[in-house]
Amino acid sequence: MSTIKFVLVGATTLLLAACSSGTTGGSTSSGASAASSPLATKVAELEKAGDSYPVPTGQISGVDALKGKTVYYIPITQQSPQFAVTQAALESAFGKVGIKLQVCNGNATPTGIAACLTQATQAKAGAIITDAIPYVIAANAFSAAIAAGIPVLNTNQTADSAHPAAARLGYVYAAGSAQMVAVADWIISDSGGKANVVINQSTDGPSPVAFVAAAKDEFTKECPGCTVTINAISSANFSLIPSSTSSALLKNPNAKYVVSEFDQYLQPTLGGVQQAGKIAAVKGVSGAAQLSGLKMMSAKNFLYASVGQASAYQGWVDADAVLRMMTGTSGDKLPEYTIPIRLFTRDNIGSVPLTSAAEASGEWFGPTDYTGSFLKLWGLS
Repeated sequence: MSTIKFVLVGATTLLLAACSSGTTGGSTSSGASAASSPLATKVAELEKAGDSYPVPTGQISGVDALKGKTVYYIPITQQSPQFAVTQAALESAFGKVGIKLQVCNGNATPTGIAACLTQATQAKAGAIITDAIPYVIAANAFSAAIAAGIPVLNTNQTADSAHPAAARLGYVYAAGSAQMVAVADWIISDSGGKANVVINQSTDGPSPVAFVAAAKDEFTKECPGCTVTINAISSANFSLIPSSTSSALLKNPNAKYVVSEFDQYLQPTLGGVQQAGKIAAVKGVSGAAQLSGLKMMSAKNFLYASVGQASAYQGWVDADAVLRMMTGTSGDKLPEYTIPIRLFTRDNIGSVPLTSAAEASGEWFGPTDYTGSFLKLWGLS
C-alpha cells in the first residue's frame, strides 16, 4: 500500500517558550485563579451551542437544470466518523435537488485518492467534493478533473496558495485550527497553566500539521508553564498508533493530558494509554468530536474534553457551494462559509442529546432550521 508522503518521523518534544507580557491565562498558578481568567471565560463560551447557523446569502438560479446529475464525494478515508455525518447530509441536501451522490473512499493514500478522482472524471461527474485531501497529494488527478470542465470543491483544508480558487476550483476551509486552539485553551484552563501534554498529531497532509501548529502557538502565547510533546501518527499506519502513543507517554512520564487530533484516532490513542499503564494518570482530549467519543465522555471513560465541528451543517454548506459552482452563480468567488465548532466537556455533556439523530441534525451546535434556509436560497422552498 502506498503511504502519504507527509509523515513526520518520530516524536518531537517541544518545550514552549515563555509568552510575552499582557497575555491571559498563562500566568495563573492555581485552578481557582484560572477559573476567573479571561481564558476560562472563553472556554465557557466555547461550551455553548450557537443561537443560529451562519447560512450565506445570495440566491442560486438554475438549480432545476441539475436534476439527474451525479456529484462525487471523496473523503480522505472512511475511517473517520465525521465524514459519514457529512455524507448523510450531502445525500439529504442533494436529494432535494434530484442530484445523485456517489461516494469513493480515498483510503488515505495518494493512489486511492487519485483513483477516485480519475473515476469521477471518466464518469463525467457533475461535480467533485473532496474532504480533507490536499491538492498536492493527487495534483495530476485534480488538474485533470478541472481541465475536463468538472467543478471541484476542496473542503476541510487550509488555504493553498499554489492552487488558488477559480471558476472550477472552490474551497470550504477547515475549522481544524479553531478546534485545536479550543483544545489548548481547555487544557490550559483546566491545568491552571501547568499542563504537560502529548498530542497525537495526524500527518495526513499539511493541514492537520497546521492545525496542531495553531494549538502550539496558543500554548506559547497563553501558557509559559506548559510542556507539549508532538507524536506523529497517520491513517496509513493506523495499527501502529497504540504502540506509538505508549512510547511517547513512557518517554514523557509526567504527561497529564493526551490529545487525539481527530476522533478517528481516539480508540487507538486510548489503547496506547492503556499499554503504557497511564489510564488513571492522564486526561483524554480529542478533536473532530463525534457520537462514539461523546458517549465515552458521558460514561467518564478516559475522555474529558472534545471539540467538534458541525459536520451535518458542513454537508449542506458543501452542497450549496457545489450548486453555485455548477450553475455558475458565484463566478470564481464562493461565499466565505464558516463551520461552527463547540467544546464538549464532562461539565456540559449531560445536556447534549447523544443520539445519531441529534448528531445528524446538527442540533449539538445550534438550531436545525438551517436546512430550510438553504432550500430557500436554492429556490426550492
